[in-house]
Amino acid sequence: MKRNTWANTLAAVMMMATLLASPAQAHGKHAAEPEKAEWLQRPLDQAQANPQDQVVFAPIQSECMQTSATPFGPQADWKACQLVNSGFVATIGLQDFYYADYCLVKTGNACAQQAQVMFRNRAYRPEAFLDLARIDPPGTTYESPLLIGGQDENVLSTAVLLPGKSQLQRRYFRYEGERWIPIDGKAWLQELRKQLPHGLSTRVSPKDALPDPRTMMLRLPLYRGVARAGSVDVRLAVASGQMEMAEFKLIRSAK
Repeated sequence: MKRNTWANTLAAVMMMATLLASPAQAHGKHAAEPEKAEWLQRPLDQAQANPQDQVVFAPIQSECMQTSATPFGPQADWKACQLVNSGFVATIGLQDFYYADYCLVKTGNACAQQAQVMFRNRAYRPEAFLDLARIDPPGTTYESPLLIGGQDENVLSTAVLLPGKSQLQRRYFRYEGERWIPIDGKAWLQELRKQLPHGLSTRVSPKDALPDPRTMMLRLPLYRGVARAGSVDVRLAVASGQMEMAEFKLIRSAK
């Protein structure tokens, strides 16, 4: 079974949003743009992709594709699209997954916005379908989506560095029922807070409490009141499609 090499390396709790849009909506001003630079995806109750998001498979790694999330042309808000990067992500069953990074142009050649999209293609079929998409400001840096986990735990890691930010915005999805379902990162963080010694706390928001997918490790700052009191190293694991805390270690904890 073909998989990514694990060496290839888009990224608030996940916001569920629909890619279903009428032709008039898709070409409206900013109609497909997430309000907070998040992922758009098919709704959980939609087994099949929007017909607007069926594209020809062969050129998905060599040119921009018209979808409900990335409309471009004379009648659209974006007049042109430039392919920046693309690649294979993984194979799950008979489905192959690919990603592409786009520069969306309004005038001239400058990016007005950027996008990362992910397509799925059933083996030996001539069509592909848009599964995930996000729109971001110009200057955004995308990592290549990465599949992690074992055979029974197909988990997708994505990461984005937004312009003016110093921390990657990382997201995780589990694959179930031919959909990428966001993984809630809050539960394990609540468990960590329960197990910390009395008086110690961590102030990391759930959206930032996600590990490096290569190591599944995360270092969080600790506080005693308002004063820094060391750090805690946390190792996470994926079980039943969720993040769970496997172990933690206090580093330079104050007495």
